[in-house]
Amino acid sequence: MRDIVFFILIFGLIPFILWRPWIGIPAWYWVGLMNPHRLAWGFLPGMPVAMAVGLTTLVALLFARERRPPPLTRETVVLIALFAHITVISLFFAWQPEVAFERWDTVMKIMLMTVVATMLVSGQARVMVLLAVITLSVAFFGFKGGPYTLATGFGGMVLGPPGTFIGGNTDIGLALVMTLPLVLVLARQVHQGHFRLPFHSPFFERWHRLIGLALYAGFWLHLISIVGTHSRGAWVATAVIFPLIFLSMRHKAAMVGAGLLVVAVVGFTVPEKVEHQIDTLIHYQEDASAGGRLDAWNVSWNLALDHPFTGSGMSIQRLPAPIWLSYLDRDDAVVTGPIAAHSIYFQMLGEHGFLGLGLFLALLGFSLLTLLRLYRQGRQHAETVWISQWAWALALGLVGYMVGGAFLSLAYFDLYLAFVALAIILRRELKETVVAAAPAVASTAQPRTSPASPPEGSRPPEVPGTIMDAGRLR
Repeated sequence: MRDIVFFILIFGLIPFILWRPWIGIPAWYWVGLMNPHRLAWGFLPGMPVAMAVGLTTLVALLFARERRPPPLTRETVVLIALFAHITVISLFFAWQPEVAFERWDTVMKIMLMTVVATMLVSGQARVMVLLAVITLSVAFFGFKGGPYTLATGFGGMVLGPPGTFIGGNTDIGLALVMTLPLVLVLARQVHQGHFRLPFHSPFFERWHRLIGLALYAGFWLHLISIVGTHSRGAWVATAVIFPLIFLSMRHKAAMVGAGLLVVAVVGFTVPEKVEHQIDTLIHYQEDASAGGRLDAWNVSWNLALDHPFTGSGMSIQRLPAPIWLSYLDRDDAVVTGPIAAHSIYFQMLGEHGFLGLGLFLALLGFSLLTLLRLYRQGRQHAETVWISQWAWALALGLVGYMVGGAFLSLAYFDLYLAFVALAIILRRELKETVVAAAPAVASTAQPRTSPASPPEGSRPPEVPGTIMDAGRLR
């Protein structure tokens, strides 16, 4: 039954994508991130649903009247340069061409749809829908995993859909960290009635406050799910970004008091599995998993020193064992054969050399800087406060990716590239909104000679707030 329902939902979108091509972008991310077809048990999991949605979107793009050229930003330029570098290495210099090409085929589709997203999605309502779909596609597992974690006394492990980017506990843990601030912003905008849909919905307009409260509850379940993944990398990333999230929240004293009351009444006992994971974080020298990571990083570094411009090509973890071990400095290796790079940085370094790592870091850094600038500039105009709020959430999510990704091989993560696309889209939205609002402001402005005119060169008032206190978010 579940197969039939999801089949109708997914393939039922195809006519709508042909009618309104922009719908293909949220549909693509829904299928690619949540993987609803993987939640079925019959014929649907094996079907190429992502390919069907992607190809339909590309066909619709050819005839779309609302198609726009990709914005020429530094993120776009670096993204294309990185794709070109990866393509050249994978097709001509990879040590295992067949393995590298198989991986390149997946990455190519993700990067292509990243660019297509910037061409089809524009306008506040459509951008908000895309943000909500990306957020909820991952948050679904947080909403579902929270009660499971509590029911098992934090003993059960939260996992993602098998056979996907977020199938493992560490992978879904990172995805949950990245979307945690997005869930909070979505809850606030829905609850306050600031969220816009591209169509009229009396149900949403009537019940938006109740829906917002449900999303607030989902935020805390989402946070509990991160603990339930038992991913040490996700815990570290959460420890970095959650204080910044907490400082932007209202009723801090009440939340702290409630937490202390729960501890006083129920008591505080760290579950055995959680305590063990915390202990391995403190005494990492004694942990075999940590030792394996250090070995993998050492191999990637030495390999890049020998091949600084090409690396080994994609899937360094699938190199023959003798070759992989020959790049390890020590003889008493923790592992006896190749393992994953366990770091987005060392993954890019080993697979694409220093040039590939440099392009990857440039894309990451430019995207973060753009989001921080959007956060600051968006607060200066009432029409763009929503951009500031989402930019704040995306920036924190990107920081979580930078921290948690230091321990995971997710350099080609589709959620990360979705953040890059959103940074480009929001940048264009801010620019166009400010330009469109300028004539209206000018027409109502008083003459400069008027005593009531503002001083020349004065700036419009800003909404109070910093990256640690999101101002209007409260």
